Amino acid sequence: MDGKEPEMEFNLLDEPWIIVKTKTNETKTWSILELFEHAHEAQELAGELPTQDIAIMRLLLAIMHGAFVTDEIETADDAIDLWTSMWEEKQFRFDEIKAYLETYHDRFWLFHPTQPFYQSAHIKQNMDSYKEAKGKKVSPEIKWKTVARLVGDLFQSDNKARLFPMRTGKEQEYLTYAEAARWLLHLNGFDDNSAKMPVPKGPGYLAQLGLLYAKGRNLFETLMLNFVLVDDRDEVFADGDEDSKAYWEKPIYETIEQEISQPRAQKDLLTMQSRRIFLRREQGVVTGYLLTMGDYFAKDASLLNETMTVWSEDKIRGFLPKEHQLKCQIWRDFSSLLGMNVDTKSKQPGVIHWLQLLDDEIEEIKPLHICITGTKYKWQSPAWQFVDYIQDSLAINASLLDKMNEVWIQEIVKLLVRTENAVRSFGNFATNLAEVSGDSLQENSLKKKQEIRKAAEEEGYYHLDQVFRRWLRCIAPDKDELEKRTAEWLSIAKKTLLQLAQEELSQCSETAIVGKVKEGNVQNAIKAFQTFRYHINQALG
Repeated sequence: MDGKEPEMEFNLLDEPWIIVKTKTNETKTWSILELFEHAHEAQELAGELPTQDIAIMRLLLAIMHGAFVTDEIETADDAIDLWTSMWEEKQFRFDEIKAYLETYHDRFWLFHPTQPFYQSAHIKQNMDSYKEAKGKKVSPEIKWKTVARLVGDLFQSDNKARLFPMRTGKEQEYLTYAEAARWLLHLNGFDDNSAKMPVPKGPGYLAQLGLLYAKGRNLFETLMLNFVLVDDRDEVFADGDEDSKAYWEKPIYETIEQEISQPRAQKDLLTMQSRRIFLRREQGVVTGYLLTMGDYFAKDASLLNETMTVWSEDKIRGFLPKEHQLKCQIWRDFSSLLGMNVDTKSKQPGVIHWLQLLDDEIEEIKPLHICITGTKYKWQSPAWQFVDYIQDSLAINASLLDKMNEVWIQEIVKLLVRTENAVRSFGNFATNLAEVSGDSLQENSLKKKQEIRKAAEEEGYYHLDQVFRRWLRCIAPDKDELEKRTAEWLSIAKKTLLQLAQEELSQCSETAIVGKVKEGNVQNAIKAFQTFRYHINQALG
């Protein structure tokens, strides 16, 4: 800071910085207080990236936990009563939120001499102390990272240009305060683990999750649907306890890094500081920043208090957050979304378990959208570096979450296992077709076969994608017959894949139709299709 700027500047409670889309499809920028006052008038958060939106959503949820959860909420029934009373009002109790936030007004300054929001004011001194303790040379100069590295449309190093950046030219050299506030939250949660001090303990906390959330008909409903007050054992989280603190309720930790236990309180977990950051401002804009490691969990931590992730079974640690896969449609992992695997143990995402407890209150939402988001990294020695973002959603009838309708979920999971087998058969058909088509596909070319099979399977899922979404969205457990609906999907899937195979067959060369002799047997496209039809009948009936 050059001394010209005021010590305290840009309070996030009062200054507009959160981008929302209104019911009239306008884009507006609101402060935190404006958002809570008008959340029922907005459709959704509408920032630069879906991962930025969920980082901001978690901040807003932490505020809700701080404002509304008291030590009087002792049981699941107490929690449901609180939630239901808020839901029925169809907008937030703004006076309560405002009164709570005003208590901590000084902790929401983006720029402050000792406690800037989500930052470490003494980061340079702390970095120097760390270096001295390690016997390393301390430089009086500050090596600022450029803001281009802060903007998360595609994380980049200071020496590597992006192909399709959101910002070009001089715009890459600075951020407005509002932009910097949004990307600050994003960096804290989704930073990769390259080039940091000390040695990174992994990417940001949110980047390690298979993030999941429920979306309502407006922003108020979306925040309420993800306002989870109990765990999967129906025990109330510790947000009402005196020693449970959100980021702004407790002292700022100046350590470069520290291993912590997973908080029991949601407002603590939702505001976890994965990184220590400090923004540099010059003449009313942000031009750079400093970054080190922050808080992290032990490698053997189970993280079971997290409510906004899908899970996978781990033989040693029980359950771990399950990261989403690129190019894998959300419905293909339906069992993980709702926590009902066929052959293995399963754990429900906390949001889904909470919605099941609220089934009577949320059945009016038609349809209910289950959304996923996240980041994907790849190993580029010596660290994991950012690759791409993941975003998808699935519309379902809210009544599917009713405990009485679990048999529907179980049957849908079984249907998708059968569908997966059928798509795998289509992949095998594609490799068999390639072998008899005269392609340069040698019998020992395992990699080439895998590429052909994968491409065919992706094509199969692509053609099944929209038809499955429509089929699922139209299910009404209270009105439909289970057997009739399941038979309907099996017929749709079979027809879709057979038609794809027939199209492939019709485009075959004469060489493929004639085929070749292998081990005394004639192999050709017709036999490949007959084999596929046999296997798809086995899979889908």
